[in-house]
Amino acid sequence: MKNHTTGIHVTLKAAISLDGKIACAGGDSKWITGEAARLESHRLRHENDAILVGINTVLEDDPSLTVRGIPGGVSPIRVILDSQGKLPSKSKVLAEDGIRVIHVTGNQTVSSLSKPHHHLKKLQAPVPRPEIPWILDRLQHFGIQNLLVEGGSEVHASFIKSRYVSRLHLFIAPKIIGGQAAPSWCAELGISKIADASLWRTLSISPIGPDFHLIAEPAESS
Repeated sequence: MKNHTTGIHVTLKAAISLDGKIACAGGDSKWITGEAARLESHRLRHENDAILVGINTVLEDDPSLTVRGIPGGVSPIRVILDSQGKLPSKSKVLAEDGIRVIHVTGNQTVSSLSKPHHHLKKLQAPVPRPEIPWILDRLQHFGIQNLLVEGGSEVHASFIKSRYVSRLHLFIAPKIIGGQAAPSWCAELGISKIADASLWRTLSISPIGPDFHLIAEPAESS
């Protein structure tokens, strides 16, 4: 189901431990979940028109954000939220010729890119930090109808707060990481009262290799 306001179907995905961590305190995150869960994540990428991540994910993990292990899989457009223009020229996300990258920046940004990339499109917001509705509205102009949001924590929280997420996919590993310094998948949400918690309805939960795959939708959509 598409969001009636933006026209884009937004799916949010995270691979987490039992205690909701996406990495250890030192940044190690490979791999929290097993091979089967990672393959399903690539299937989700193949099914969407674009993948969206924040600049911190690019700087910390340097992901390619491509589809691998899926026969006939097509890598979607990559969308990088980078309000301060920190995207490095040597990022893997820029190394894949033929796969478009949309670089979303703020209005006061001076790009860190030292050379032009023919497959990169800069999308500059009219404000220092673009809002989710503005981003989704502009992405429609690129033919994007289905968007997969892969993180990190701040991006996940922003999309949940905005209430533009139609589906939530959590790949949960039976591991406990612990520690206040280890990042959680939506720690930035910061709800102070239980009554204000973001409510979701479980559609399914199933084993996938040694892990679990939970699919949910916003409670208000049920």
